[in-house]
Amino acid sequence: MAENETRSLLENGLQQLSFGWTDYTLFSGLLGISVLIGIYFGCFGKKQDNATEYLLGGKTMTCFPVAMSLIASHISAVSLLAIPVEVYQYGTQYAVCVFTSLITCAILSVIYLPVFYRLQLTSIFEYLELRFTRVVRLFASFLYTFSLVVYVPLIVYVPALAFSQATAINLHLITPTICIVCIFYTTIGGLKAVVWADTIQMTITMGSLFAVFTLGLITVGGVFETWRVAEEGRRIVFWNMDPSLFTRNSFWGMSVGMTVTWLAGLGISQVSIQRFLSLPTIKESYKSIALMGVCMVILKWVSVFTGLIMFAKYHNCDPLSTHIISKSDQLLPYYVMDVAANVPGLPGLFLAGLVSAGLSTMSANLNTVAGTIYEDFIDPWVPDSDKKEKIAANIMKVTVVIIGFICIALVFAVDQLGDIFRASLTLHGITSGAMVGIFTLGMLVPWATSKGAIVGGLFSMCTMLWIIVGAQVNMVQKRLVYPPLPISTDGCPKVDNYLSNQTTTPAYPTSSNEREEPFILFTISFMYYALVGFMIVMIVGTAVSFIFGVPDLKDVDRNLFPPIIQRFLPAKKYTEVPMHSIPTTLVMDAEKEKLSS
Repeated sequence: MAENETRSLLENGLQQLSFGWTDYTLFSGLLGISVLIGIYFGCFGKKQDNATEYLLGGKTMTCFPVAMSLIASHISAVSLLAIPVEVYQYGTQYAVCVFTSLITCAILSVIYLPVFYRLQLTSIFEYLELRFTRVVRLFASFLYTFSLVVYVPLIVYVPALAFSQATAINLHLITPTICIVCIFYTTIGGLKAVVWADTIQMTITMGSLFAVFTLGLITVGGVFETWRVAEEGRRIVFWNMDPSLFTRNSFWGMSVGMTVTWLAGLGISQVSIQRFLSLPTIKESYKSIALMGVCMVILKWVSVFTGLIMFAKYHNCDPLSTHIISKSDQLLPYYVMDVAANVPGLPGLFLAGLVSAGLSTMSANLNTVAGTIYEDFIDPWVPDSDKKEKIAANIMKVTVVIIGFICIALVFAVDQLGDIFRASLTLHGITSGAMVGIFTLGMLVPWATSKGAIVGGLFSMCTMLWIIVGAQVNMVQKRLVYPPLPISTDGCPKVDNYLSNQTTTPAYPTSSNEREEPFILFTISFMYYALVGFMIVMIVGTAVSFIFGVPDLKDVDRNLFPPIIQRFLPAKKYTEVPMHSIPTTLVMDAEKEKLSS
């Protein structure tokens, strides 16, 4: 039986498996629902004719859809495809993300959210202008916009590639179609359309994940059989406590190193803060954070166990080693098309889930980039008038269209990237550490100055860019490799000359002892890129601030710091003025604030 299944794998590549009419119906229905949501909120709901309505949904959103939207924007198709393959090749160390989630949500709730919610800023980068100078704000805003424009093509390319392989439809036709649908409902519907489309799309994504998970579990013989095979294959890895920055992945790399990466996506992110501010109270924001954290761990654990199921199914006949697939990123779509070939609609549901995740992340980023570009670069040049809010909404809609089509063009350049999991963290590593560092420097170091923030941010980015480029060059030259755990092909029948003999190691490149060893900093694990960039900003920024002179802490605005820092700040200096010159309402407000504190 197993031999027949393996022979079927070898004789029927992913490209030969095709959709049925049920699959196409489900997939088309998803895109149709997204379009209808945009039409409803753009044409029949409350008009998106001002910045508050377009970016914050009029502050009438509720906890559940906002939490689902946050999850959808964070759980992209890159995550859904990359995590199972990561587990298949390197083990379950990623399951430590439960600690990453707890730490991230706690830091977000204690440090960042109280400040942003108190200030109620449309753009989080306005905080940097209030805390430092406008130059720091523009510097960070440009970096954030650039990073999103570079990253969005990757998250669109991945599901489009999977759909192209399953349907034999040209990738160059699928990608513009998916992107245009996303651009359409994001442009006319604003944040409400994005959030509700995200909610429906995330529901579909979760449904497809659990359906594929359940079917695969049945195929390989259940949980205990999956675990037994994974243990024999050395895939069960949780407590690798190696503290070295050069270890590819460990408990510390996942729980500490990845925390900074997650903070960049969930805490210091216009996408997330924009959604938190759309809630009517900060208590609702805390609820959405808790719900988001729990759901993210569940989804990621399902992806981790899906990787174990894939290993249990192909542990003695690796599709990549036998050249049935050419790239590791094709492994999960191949597995789904294999196990779900006889279940009408399930392959379509799965790929609809992948595309949903891509649409969710793209729409969230387009909406956010539009707001960031307008607030930080265009708004100062728009003259004040009664129609300014309407003009702002229209400018942001045009910006969504322009950025969207730029992303479509860049999609065709990302197919030259290597492993998606590593590529994703590498792209984030260039700017995420610097971004988190600049904001954290402002909130946790009262002595920090604008000079410290700019020098620290620039030094961090330049250093990380040097390390990342150096690492990529050494990977291309095969001097820096991360060999996966062994996998066997001794269960593969000799079909069509795919295998001339049996082997117990996958066909991945290995390093040569004769080659020159790479510079030690180039061997830092990509799991620590964001953390290293963050620490550079904090250390260099603080040092530069003290070198050029720190401000008097009695002059700083207490509202720019979280409560845990405010309690250590000295009382603000006040200028003595006659009491009769102070409005009564201000006196009463001051007394209330004093009593409440």
